[in-house]
Amino acid sequence: MDTFKDIVALQQKLTKLEHQYWEDHVLFSFSWWLLLFLLIAPWLLWWKLVDKKRIKEMLLYGFYVIIISSILDDIGIASALWAYPHQLLQIGDRLHAIDLAALPCIYMLIYQYFPKWKSYWIATIIFAFCFAFIFEPILVWLEIYKPLSWKFIYSFPIYFIIAVFGKWFVEKIK
Repeated sequence: MDTFKDIVALQQKLTKLEHQYWEDHVLFSFSWWLLLFLLIAPWLLWWKLVDKKRIKEMLLYGFYVIIISSILDDIGIASALWAYPHQLLQIGDRLHAIDLAALPCIYMLIYQYFPKWKSYWIATIIFAFCFAFIFEPILVWLEIYKPLSWKFIYSFPIYFIIAVFGKWFVEKIK
């Protein structure tokens, strides 16, 4: 039990340090405002563009993406593959603006506008490329995302696989 008590004590110290870092270096910084924008703007755009007749189907797909991306993010953080020096909230370790807004909204729009498998694959490949090789490096440059033992090339197939399984999953349920 001494080891467990040591772990709890270290976690409490870490939480205090993380909170102090967040207050001193993140809160109301440019990155913080950008993350707030990335949490709200995708949902506003999605609401404007979504086919309201298919809203349940779109939300099912979106919730699938939220769950999968959040689990994968947790695995990556726990495995010390990456970290997020700047976060919108000092709650948890994952990048909420991306996992809960940007990714699901983009994926849902791709799902909506590219209903045929061939066009869906092409759109998803383009998205995966842009997200892995353009957006992720921008997040690194902005010091929001810090790959530790991770390379951008690893993200590319993951973005693609999330989309393929998501479409398959929702079509099976339909």
